[in-house]
Amino acid sequence: MTVTTGRVLATASQPRVSLCRGLRYARLGLVEARPVVQIVFLMRFAVGAAFSAQDLADVPKLAAGGLAWWLAVVTAYLVNGVLDVKEDRANGSARPIARDDLPERTAAVLTAVAAAGSLLLSLFVPGLTVWVALFLLLGWLYSAPPFPAKRWSSTCAVVVFGLGWTSFASGAVAVGGELGPAGLVFAAVMSAWMALVGAVVKDLGDIDGDAVGGRRTVAVRHGAGRAHAVAAAGALLVGTGAVPAALAWAPLTLAGTVPLTIGAVCVVAQIVRTAGGTDGDRRTRRSAYRVFMRTQYAANIAMMLALLLHGPA
Repeated sequence: MTVTTGRVLATASQPRVSLCRGLRYARLGLVEARPVVQIVFLMRFAVGAAFSAQDLADVPKLAAGGLAWWLAVVTAYLVNGVLDVKEDRANGSARPIARDDLPERTAAVLTAVAAAGSLLLSLFVPGLTVWVALFLLLGWLYSAPPFPAKRWSSTCAVVVFGLGWTSFASGAVAVGGELGPAGLVFAAVMSAWMALVGAVVKDLGDIDGDAVGGRRTVAVRHGAGRAHAVAAAGALLVGTGAVPAALAWAPLTLAGTVPLTIGAVCVVAQIVRTAGGTDGDRRTRRSAYRVFMRTQYAANIAMMLALLLHGPA
């Protein structure tokens, strides 16, 4: 009787254990997909919607679009996490897959679920499915063999620009509109910031792992010094071009481009400050990337506030 009762209790507890494990893996999947990056992609989506603002009152449609886009972002970064295990471990990454807390097969299942969810939700928002599919394709092309864009800095920059651009454009589509001249200027400037600055400075802390993974980035092929120079040049190019572009075509976007220019100066200053310390710890080598990310947040938040106060441009 005691043995039978024990078996019944054990059987009854199995679904609970499986549910807890599933929830834990889902949480680890979100951590693997980098919450800080997820947030900034949603900010781009929201800014794109604010630039159009055709039907912001349709909350269900806007919510479905935002959720679809979030799941697409999670998909892209889970794909990257699954396919970057060797490089991440060589770099000493603390993300769940690299430290064996999230099995690769489980992460692949989560990726498929997130991708299916993003496409399904996008069907409820007219015109959004094409943009979600394009984003998922770009995310796949970034990481997946046989010719992953991440292998070379040039192809990485092209794909990263596309990931940024589609985020702004999809936000406008989700509310039944389009970016318009001001939205086009801001989307182009911010996507260029991602492509010419972020795509380079992110490699400064990952040179060892990138080399192990067979990548041919500027940092791997020519060393950290050349990568510093390329990143500084990109920051100066985007930073000095953003404000004149805003003045010429969309003065309202000065709200976002001025913080971007200030951030570009800060990125260059950080690059110069750490240029001789590339053999230090990974946190020091990634300091320019952190400034790059803070600049994205500041520019997008400032632009969103301006649009909320002024109205769509």
